[in-house]
Amino acid sequence: MTPSRRPTVVLWSSPDTLTGIDARLQRSGIRLVRLVSVETQPVDPQRWIPSIVRASPPPDTVVVTSRVAVDAGVRPWRRATGRGNSSPEFWAVGPGTAAALRQAGVRRVRRPSGVGATAVAHALGRSAPRNVLYLRSDRAGPQLARALRAARHRVRDVVVYRLRPARRITARARQELRDASALIVTSPSGFSELRRQLGLVAFTRLARSTTVVVLGERSRRSARRYGFRHASVAPSTSPYRFSRHLLRELDDVRT
Repeated sequence: MTPSRRPTVVLWSSPDTLTGIDARLQRSGIRLVRLVSVETQPVDPQRWIPSIVRASPPPDTVVVTSRVAVDAGVRPWRRATGRGNSSPEFWAVGPGTAAALRQAGVRRVRRPSGVGATAVAHALGRSAPRNVLYLRSDRAGPQLARALRAARHRVRDVVVYRLRPARRITARARQELRDASALIVTSPSGFSELRRQLGLVAFTRLARSTTVVVLGERSRRSARRYGFRHASVAPSTSPYRFSRHLLRELDDVRT
């Protein structure tokens, strides 16, 4: 099979998302095209760290929903508090975030059985009340914090980085999207940005004709609202399980 005829999958996400799937898909004859949907901009730690350091009681649980939040939030917070403080329990939404936490020196890392912020809320919703520090982007929204507060947790909801639109989508990227056998979108905001970049007509055509794989139920609901007829939730962000799910979806497209 020639490279030009291999099935193409477009990953529309922030940089370094779903690291590890490239080689697995390539071995299965799938061509993966990464298109950057947003760029990240850390918030100056001095704007949020002092209030967290002074807060009492200190957090016993830290929720992190992306690799970027590890660099923009966890690392400066740990430097400011020092290693002599009691070590809280960290919750990561997936294996990529968990790996980034361990690389940052965090040892107590836990993950929910599902994928996404909703799975974290469900897992913590069954535990005794905690003092939670939630480190997120400006686009993540307050839904997770609200869900945790509804479960009687005390939550400090802190924006540690902002997302900005990437450079204008190129003609080549538009063609890749038109030719795609499947699309991967990793957050609800990705759909609104993709529609803005493509324009309504091209986006509607894409939604009607292309299978999309997402992370979490919030993204699946967003996909349906934006008109995608077939949207499935990957069971995990681990390279093996995600790739296996995606390959099954491609099999459905080709049959």
